[in-house]
Amino acid sequence: MERKNHNPGWSIGIFLIVLGLFLAGVFMDVLNLDNPREYFVWPMLLIFIGVLSFFHSNPAFGIITIAVGGYFLFPRIDFELPAVYEKLYWPSTIILAGLAMIISGIVRRYRKN
Repeated sequence: MERKNHNPGWSIGIFLIVLGLFLAGVFMDVLNLDNPREYFVWPMLLIFIGVLSFFHSNPAFGIITIAVGGYFLFPRIDFELPAVYEKLYWPSTIILAGLAMIISGIVRRYRKN
């Protein structure tokens, strides 16, 4: 079996390129966003780390990180969520994280064979 060598520099480099392009678009008002300070908040950083983790190394950690970032980001968004959201948010996040752990274990076992 051949193991892939992971180079973390690729992920960091791609992140910096995308971040730079996004910042250039925001500050030049290409995206028609009103105030860029509204978008650069710590919950967005958690969501971004969660997306990277979900697709790169650990899907369960990614789901939980995205959920925590989303939970703290929703009050900043001018959008009224139904009351059932409060009751089902964390249970569904935990269920999704469990499913991600099970599926990632199956995928790892399948890749080894």
